[in-house]
Amino acid sequence: MTEKDNRPVNLNLLTINLPIIGISSILHRISGLAVFICFPLLVWLFHISLESEERFSDLQSFFQGTFLFKLMIFLIFVGFIYHLLAGIKKLLGEVFGLGETLKSGNLLTWIVFGLTFIFSAIFLMGIFT
Repeated sequence: MTEKDNRPVNLNLLTINLPIIGISSILHRISGLAVFICFPLLVWLFHISLESEERFSDLQSFFQGTFLFKLMIFLIFVGFIYHLLAGIKKLLGEVFGLGETLKSGNLLTWIVFGLTFIFSAIFLMGIFT
């Protein structure tokens, strides 16, 4: 006969106090899925840009004139850069053991968030100027 499990069950994700490393892990998975879903769109846009000089000019003028298109490209870039940096952090942890303690893991996570913010701000200034 099995015993009844008396551990508390809390399914409300808004009340769970995850450490920053846990939030980073969840965001890494979400950004990976988003980049995977957006990849065919980017390949299609790249294909259009390489068809002819006229199509490239059309795509470039569409990019310059459409705020939502710029926003979409920016969000895809942010997801990609975050996923890349968090993946490098994960690889450094697995190969070299960096970030295994709570203190070093928190520090590396904040570095990843900071670098993502810096690269995103630079990209944002580049596409909106």
